[in-house]
Amino acid sequence: MREIAVRGFMNEKFNTTFGKGLFRRAMFNGSVELGSPNQKYLVDYFEYSNWENTAKTDEQMATVRKLSDAGIAGQAGVLMSWIQHYDPLTKTKQGVGGFSIYSPETKELHVEIEDLANNTKDSWTLDVHLCKSTGANKPVFIATNVDLN
Repeated sequence: MREIAVRGFMNEKFNTTFGKGLFRRAMFNGSVELGSPNQKYLVDYFEYSNWENTAKTDEQMATVRKLSDAGIAGQAGVLMSWIQHYDPLTKTKQGVGGFSIYSPETKELHVEIEDLANNTKDSWTLDVHLCKSTGANKPVFIATNVDLN
């Protein structure tokens, strides 16, 4: 299993507008970093009802139906994100297959990535640890399958 580290940051722009009647609804922004080979992905965690409204492709609509049928929509407090591959050289983001589920109540995080262009197709379920010191450019939570010491 590949090494993974997920860092979640408070979205400072949460609930601000970016156009008439358009609001930023992501509660947390974050990064998903994989090792061997190194890959970086970006996540934006929305409440389920806001997240399902952001589905754009047929694959995303199928994922929404699958998770809705599994009862995820009925779980209180669950936050959802689509996955975007981030290329640090060109600073470009590209949507890939997959999603992430973060449950602050149970402190669990599930990540599923299907990025065949970068040879990544895997899923992880991780325990979330809240960070003691928070602030600008410091994560609010972290989830990983490697020892951080």
